[in-house]
Amino acid sequence: MLSTSIVSGTDVESFDGQYVDRIANSSAMEWWYTQAVSTAAPEGDNAPANVVISFNQDTNTTLQASSSRQTTWGCQNRCGDIRTHGQNVVGTWGTSGLFVTASNTSHHSIFVNASEHGVLGSLMMLSNAPHHYGCNSSTDPHFSSALSALPQGTTLSPGEEIAYNQFGWANAISGSSASVNFVVNGEPLAFSGHGYHDGKFGTQPLNTFVDSWYWLNAQVGPYDVVVSRQLPTNATRELTTGYLARSGVVLQNQCSIQGTRGQDASTLTPYGAALDSGNNATVPQGFVVEYTLEDGQQYSFNVTGLVQNPSTAVYRRWVGTVSGGAVGETQYEGTSVFEWLNPGMNASTPA
Repeated sequence: MLSTSIVSGTDVESFDGQYVDRIANSSAMEWWYTQAVSTAAPEGDNAPANVVISFNQDTNTTLQASSSRQTTWGCQNRCGDIRTHGQNVVGTWGTSGLFVTASNTSHHSIFVNASEHGVLGSLMMLSNAPHHYGCNSSTDPHFSSALSALPQGTTLSPGEEIAYNQFGWANAISGSSASVNFVVNGEPLAFSGHGYHDGKFGTQPLNTFVDSWYWLNAQVGPYDVVVSRQLPTNATRELTTGYLARSGVVLQNQCSIQGTRGQDASTLTPYGAALDSGNNATVPQGFVVEYTLEDGQQYSFNVTGLVQNPSTAVYRRWVGTVSGGAVGETQYEGTSVFEWLNPGMNASTPA
């Protein structure tokens, strides 16, 4: 594989633009991820209508719709063309899909014209809050600041070295209103709801340096919730990130090594046990998300999965419901999407 380089947050022209200095045949990866979930109450155990779209620089473009219909289209060899002007970004994947991020990341739109693959339509989003990186930084998309909690001279595993210093996350829209209008394989998929959009990038594919990774996004009442918990390969220390905003006001935006601090911290804890018969594996039924702010105020959210898709041994995504808020105050209801990337084939260990 040829070498590649990552553009720093201070050098990138557009927050939602391209961070990987692309070289053909390199091992680097970069993708732009967008999801939207209907605010209409789900019926019984059915998931709310939803759509997930990922524009990838290392594979094809994919679209997953309404937890049951999935299609893939695009072109090979990092075909995405990213053009920027100030904070405006246009990403074009061949002739069948493009995204536009404009007005300092406050607007994000996706347009699909892939009739040969059964997908036509658009998704429009209007952000609730400012864009951000994962460690309360306006300039650094990496997670190296979490290492300050370790003793000087601590040796990192190769997986940790990549996870903390060579992998980046740019969260352009942590919460938004969303309008979805697609036709997927001849069936309409149209709804209004909540949305989320980010970009991730690194020198290596995720499955080469991540052993297990939980990620969760929820919008519940006035709150936008984004948390993750990552175990790098050949490591015992877990990297956690926590973002919480209320009505557009950021309450927390932190990254840390789990267990190294009691305030300005977040936890993501799986609970329950369900049998995934397709893979004969035990998986969590949901998660408890807890935040402790710098002033000690606490927030708690209970997330329950309704439908899995996809559901494979190494990657699962759920759509479900969430309830919670500030501890001892008004509690709200909402929707959530959460994932478990599990290249290490770890057993679920719910609380």
